[in-house]
Amino acid sequence: MIKFISRRLLLVPLLLLGIATVVFFLFQITPGDPLVGRFGLRIANMSQEQVASLRAELGLDQPIYVQYMHYVSGLVQGNLGDSITSREPVLNEIMTRFPATLELAGATMILVFVVSVPLGIFAAINRGNLIDRLLMAGALLGFSMPSFWLGIMLMLLFSLHLGWFPTSGRGEGLIFERLEYLVLPTLTLSLVLIAYNSRIIRSATLEVLGQDYVRTAHSKGLPAYRILIAHVFRNILIPVITILGLQFAGLLGGTVIIETIFAWPGVGRLAVNAVWRRDLSGCARYDDLLCSVLPAHQSTR
Repeated sequence: MIKFISRRLLLVPLLLLGIATVVFFLFQITPGDPLVGRFGLRIANMSQEQVASLRAELGLDQPIYVQYMHYVSGLVQGNLGDSITSREPVLNEIMTRFPATLELAGATMILVFVVSVPLGIFAAINRGNLIDRLLMAGALLGFSMPSFWLGIMLMLLFSLHLGWFPTSGRGEGLIFERLEYLVLPTLTLSLVLIAYNSRIIRSATLEVLGQDYVRTAHSKGLPAYRILIAHVFRNILIPVITILGLQFAGLLGGTVIIETIFAWPGVGRLAVNAVWRRDLSGCARYDDLLCSVLPAHQSTR
């Protein structure tokens, strides 16, 4: 076991390096210019010398392999550079947005656990009858719905037509003061996961119900609710916690589609905006360089 875990841990740096390499070269082959993403049409008013100075200072004029070595060396040192668009350290940008993603992921997993576990157990207990079929049909329907379509439909119904919840944003203040902003994105993320997890939990429950210790408990005359709590529920928690842990880690990586639809200021939306603007990391002296190459009326300070 120790050797297996050690080998897995040794593969983590190689995996991260591979992901970073793929992301870097994907950015290189995608069309667009990082300077255009930062200045827009104003770059047309700059001279070629000014544009060349900006590109040289940001390292965009260097060969790709040189840029890659700078990129990797910065990652190894924990330095992600500065955002060209916001002129803030990239790590600060991520840490600023991470609490919003954590909040959305946490609320989603709580709802998924509270709803999917009882549904899966109830469907397993009523295996083969009408209730089980209806629940599994609903789970299949929920799992088949695209999350972007579901989010838009919920927004149209509950925000535009009924006016119960805001269409976008995160709100201000403590989480209990802005729960209405959390409802729709949480529901959109939860419904698909509830549909998937309830089927998994149903299968796990059926497997546990067929074990010898459960039949023995029934033969001893124990009440059904005690058997469910003491024997069934405790044993199905093992696969359930494993699945929920993996899903929670995926949500923390950034729920790109949902955060974009509901304008939720999380890591996923930050990543989408960075891709659209080709927001590569620049240098620490970026602010000073802008003042030196741009006229006073074009300064972005």
